[in-house]
Amino acid sequence: MGYKVLGLRFVQQFTKHRPFVRYHSRSLTHASERLHALTLLGGAALFAASTVLPPSAFAQLTPDPIAEIIRTQLEARKPPPEPAPLPTPEVIEAPPVDANANPANDSVGEGQEGMTPPVVAAPPVKPPKFIPPKLYVGKELLRAAALLTRFYEGRAYQPAWTTAGGPLPLADELLTTIQEEAGREALHASDYHLAKVKAVLADIRLNQAGQKAVAPTLLADLDFLLTDAFFTYGADVSLGEVNLEALDEKWFSRHDETDLVPLLQTAISSTRIADTIRSLPPKQAEYARLREVLARYRDIAAHGGWPAVPAGPALALGSSGERVAKLRAHLIASGDLQTTSSFAGSSDAWSDVSEKRGQQATAEATFDQELEQAVRNFQRRHGLHANGMVGGETLAALNISAETRVRQIAMNMMRWRSLPQDMGRRYIAVNIPNFTLEVVENDQPVMDMKVVVGKMIEERATPTFSAKMTYLVLNPYWYVPKNIAEKELWPMHQRNPQYFNRNNFDIRRIPAGYKQIVDPTAIDGTKKTVRVYDYVIRQGPGPKNALGRVKFMFPNPYSIYLHDTPSKELFNRTVRAFSHGCIRIEKPLDLAEYVLRDSPKWPKKAIQATLHRDKEQTVYLPDPLPVYIQYWTAWVDNDGTVQFRNDIYHYDHLIPGSRLPKGPRTPRVSHSLQPKVRKHVPKVQPPAPPTAPAPEQAAAGQ
Repeated sequence: MGYKVLGLRFVQQFTKHRPFVRYHSRSLTHASERLHALTLLGGAALFAASTVLPPSAFAQLTPDPIAEIIRTQLEARKPPPEPAPLPTPEVIEAPPVDANANPANDSVGEGQEGMTPPVVAAPPVKPPKFIPPKLYVGKELLRAAALLTRFYEGRAYQPAWTTAGGPLPLADELLTTIQEEAGREALHASDYHLAKVKAVLADIRLNQAGQKAVAPTLLADLDFLLTDAFFTYGADVSLGEVNLEALDEKWFSRHDETDLVPLLQTAISSTRIADTIRSLPPKQAEYARLREVLARYRDIAAHGGWPAVPAGPALALGSSGERVAKLRAHLIASGDLQTTSSFAGSSDAWSDVSEKRGQQATAEATFDQELEQAVRNFQRRHGLHANGMVGGETLAALNISAETRVRQIAMNMMRWRSLPQDMGRRYIAVNIPNFTLEVVENDQPVMDMKVVVGKMIEERATPTFSAKMTYLVLNPYWYVPKNIAEKELWPMHQRNPQYFNRNNFDIRRIPAGYKQIVDPTAIDGTKKTVRVYDYVIRQGPGPKNALGRVKFMFPNPYSIYLHDTPSKELFNRTVRAFSHGCIRIEKPLDLAEYVLRDSPKWPKKAIQATLHRDKEQTVYLPDPLPVYIQYWTAWVDNDGTVQFRNDIYHYDHLIPGSRLPKGPRTPRVSHSLQPKVRKHVPKVQPPAPPTAPAPEQAAAGQ
């Protein structure tokens, strides 16, 4: 019996006792025939697809329990649909009030009984902000949930590392590569779910060994863990400290970085997981050199490090004794003293010199010229005064352990990862702990100079950030920041009333807004709007101006900039942390000539002629110039010399458990950190100001 006959009998039986349906039996018969035809066509299409399409493509056309689990968990993070807006109630205006009416007659009149009072539309209620729930696999938090959601949506929720048969070879490749590479990049492999991944893999393979079906939930968990491991490791090693929830497509485009989501899609489709992971770290040569020296210092620490030099009198040429022996062993271990003696090549030579050479060798250890030169090398590598003597500062640097130096190198590698991969063809780089500025062009330094940075207190520390220099000001005015004016300049003026005149200061009145006050001419207490003013202390251009002759402006939330200074003697100091936060530079005219070299109107003679006129002049740069204010306490020179600097602001967190101020993160070029919160200082009201035209804007600085 054919399918068509069966279909007709079904329709007849269904419509036998249903008059209304029987009336439409002809239409239902046609519908059953069409449904049967569509069923046959669908089956034929699936059969053809299974024979023509590859298995991976055909799998996407069939329901996948792993994909369903992935989709269900990710869709739970989506915000609920917004409710339909309620109709706005009609506002019924109240009848006009007769100003001449008798209030005693204010009663409901005839025909007004039951009148609806005026209805005022309620303000719209803003729905609470939706916060997506966190994703967990067991107790493991998936940190890159936003990237993970975007990744699986792009592949229709199909798993990337597993199939119904078990894990793909790519899963083991990802696990092995992260385990090998994390340590080289000064990261911890344990931060990327590796222990949990190994446990899940063990459960899956135990089931496979027993020829048991693997639960789809277990495979979905493994897929989530591996994808999150790739994204979290990729962000840590290529972007530094970032908010993973904020990494959408616009973020990567805005910061000119490679989007990790399509990068993983490409890596999976091309089966090049290991190569992709190894391509993620920064490409700068400075970062690669730090990575190499990290391995060297880890080896030194693994072999016992170097001995501490006991405290005592300063060691210099001619000194002798056990302290000199330990100093010699330390400098051999750190590479500052090259020697061919037999004991120098031993791995434990620096841990206990007396065991190798005996008490007699210790007593005869002397501070000779070779050792003096090694001390100078050490001092130059650590930013100390290279006098060849071991005093207090040199002794403190010598007694920093190899383990601490390893952590310091790791911290500076992290700072490199926070910088953009392409820093620009030319840029200005300031190293705060080294008190230097360097102009880099085509990856080569073309100019360098000393700088003075913020004091070593939290309120005056120079922040780390990146911005773009857009203009400079010749013969600038200095608008004194309120905290400096109230805490420093105003007390000086009170002690010496001639201080402002002698140093070219004046008090300016600037508009500060409007406020309501009671009108003194009104008898009914009526208020009126009046303009209010604030007062700013300003220093005019000249040789005593705190900003010198030039200031270089790169807009940022801290009001920090580069500028000249009349206090040139400070550049002779080794430690140059004296400013209120801004950066004073040693060679302002050289830098001005460099940044304006592409501007034909501003050759060196034009700059000097303008400076002699003592008149403020703003000059815009032809092209913005990137400026990086960074905090490098460890780096490697082009010749391979490892450099360390004192952690002046305690940003390296080198002392476990110490209560040191937390250092700021290092943003990229277009990042903006929140301005530092300074302590409130009570306002001091100056005397009656002169009536002079107010400037448009007051700038901070110094």
